[in-house]
Amino acid sequence: MKKMSKWMSLLMVLAMIFMLVPAPALAAGSEETAATATRDKNIVLVTNEVVTDQAIVSEPAATDKTADTAAVLQQTATDKTAVTADTIVETPVVPEQPVAAANKTAAVDTETVNTQAASYLCLTQNGMIIDVLAANTGADYAYDAAANQLTLNNFVGEELNAVSVADTFKLVLLGNNVLKTNAGFAVNVVGDMNLSGAGSLAAAGQSTDVLKGGGISVIGNLVIDSGTYDITATGNDGSRTAVGIVTGEDDGAITPGNLTINGGDIDIASVNTGLGSAYGLFAFGNQTINGGNINVSTECIKDYSTGIGAYNGDLVFNGGVTAVNAISHIGEAAALFSNQNIIINNGILDLCTAGVVAQALDCEGGIYINPCYGNVDLTASCLYLDPLCSKQFAKHHAASSNPKTGVETTTADALIAGIALLSLMGLAMIVSKREVKA
Repeated sequence: MKKMSKWMSLLMVLAMIFMLVPAPALAAGSEETAATATRDKNIVLVTNEVVTDQAIVSEPAATDKTADTAAVLQQTATDKTAVTADTIVETPVVPEQPVAAANKTAAVDTETVNTQAASYLCLTQNGMIIDVLAANTGADYAYDAAANQLTLNNFVGEELNAVSVADTFKLVLLGNNVLKTNAGFAVNVVGDMNLSGAGSLAAAGQSTDVLKGGGISVIGNLVIDSGTYDITATGNDGSRTAVGIVTGEDDGAITPGNLTINGGDIDIASVNTGLGSAYGLFAFGNQTINGGNINVSTECIKDYSTGIGAYNGDLVFNGGVTAVNAISHIGEAAALFSNQNIIINNGILDLCTAGVVAQALDCEGGIYINPCYGNVDLTASCLYLDPLCSKQFAKHHAASSNPKTGVETTTADALIAGIALLSLMGLAMIVSKREVKA
């Protein structure tokens, strides 16, 4: 049994050695299998990409059969893909159409920019007319045709004339600029206009026997966002109107033109010593004042003296501080005028008039004033409007009978103030006595 056990042990050892001998071969076989498996995965990945490419090529053909609307375009794309699928070099053939389309679009954009720029833009300086479209840049001005924007920087001259009916003409102010003419308007624009900048503009003009005259005339819409403006309008012995800033035109047929003021400091003086009228800010359309500081003074002999007006449009106040003084010696004067509606939602307004017929509010339509202003005499010649709703008080206050005082001082208010004062005096005496004892 012992020998058998020894032989059995020996046989088992040999069997184990025999089993260990083919192990490297098996290991090599497994490595080959693993490598083959890895290559198979790579082939599968490549095959998947190829299949995907083939699917992309073949799917439009199937789509062509089902989609009627885009059949021609998809078939064209499929044909090009089928031709270029064999060679990588020819692949860029597909995006050639977008490139061509981009070139066409760029050409259209260039034409659009040229169309939208001002068709006429001239500055008059020292009696010489400067064609700004031909010479875009000077020592004190620069014109960006793409933005249709003219920047004045300490420019001193007589007039600015522009025609820009396709796109809004923009005037940006830097430094102190002066435009002064003795016939017509210092700034005359046909088309929409925008005014802005950190600088200032002093614009002065005169009316003649055949021309209205003043600071700025825009036959279109005008928006003032910022800047400082000193506007002067003068009327001579003729019968034409002197006006500080006007939008629209009433010679023959009215051209609508809205005037919108969002900010800036605007000072206007319009004086007509002739037979004509004097206007400050006037719009043949809607006039809307959202902000800014505005000071308007108008004076004439026998015609209409109007500070701020709108014809065929509403006159709306949404904010800002506005002061108007309108005088007509033997005629009619109005601080605010509209042949439609006057709407005062917010802002501080100091309005005063003098004349044979003088009204702070002259309206042929309706007048709406925010209840925050309290009771307002619509027939008064002078008004000071300061909305109480924009102020904060400890308790409710009613508007004063004299709006310049802002708030009434009632008997109860005086009594409470007196009791509070006596209490403070008593407290001070007690504190002083304690300090003496100490």
